[in-house]
Amino acid sequence: MLLSCSSPRLLHTHLAYSCLPEAVREPGCKFVDLARNPKDTVVSMWHFYNKLLTRGGPGPFPLEGAVESFCSGVLPFGPFYEHVVRYWKESHRRPGEVLFLKYEDLWREPKEQVRKLALFLGKPLSQLNRDDEVEKVLWRSSLARLKELEVNKSGVGELNHVPNATYFRRGTVGD
Repeated sequence: MLLSCSSPRLLHTHLAYSCLPEAVREPGCKFVDLARNPKDTVVSMWHFYNKLLTRGGPGPFPLEGAVESFCSGVLPFGPFYEHVVRYWKESHRRPGEVLFLKYEDLWREPKEQVRKLALFLGKPLSQLNRDDEVEKVLWRSSLARLKELEVNKSGVGELNHVPNATYFRRGTVGD
């Protein structure tokens, strides 16, 4: 099914690099990894799982349990540190195909990170309208705007049946 989709294709995943199909890791595919600091990652994960668990599941997941699972690497997508380090190493080994970004940098200097991403994707922003284009990208991808889209307020994932609103919380650094 995926191969029948027209190119270019944009896919989102939490999979570790080692879990990606070999064909996807071959030259020609570009990857953007957006990493977040461990503390914010575990807090975000904890809130997400609790939204899921309180929808008729066993109840809230204690924060202590979430931290223990996180630190011991018992996560659906593998140990956090191995995941982050592998994408980071690949970004150094294959800089034209793997871009490693940090959420904290995106938060601190959004315009510069949008420019870096656009250049990596082969879509550099025109000199004439650069600031206008960057502002438009930042607005279109802002958490405040995305949270207010009807599909994200009331929609449900086709494959996992998780309400789209579950994926949106505060989007801050140091939370």
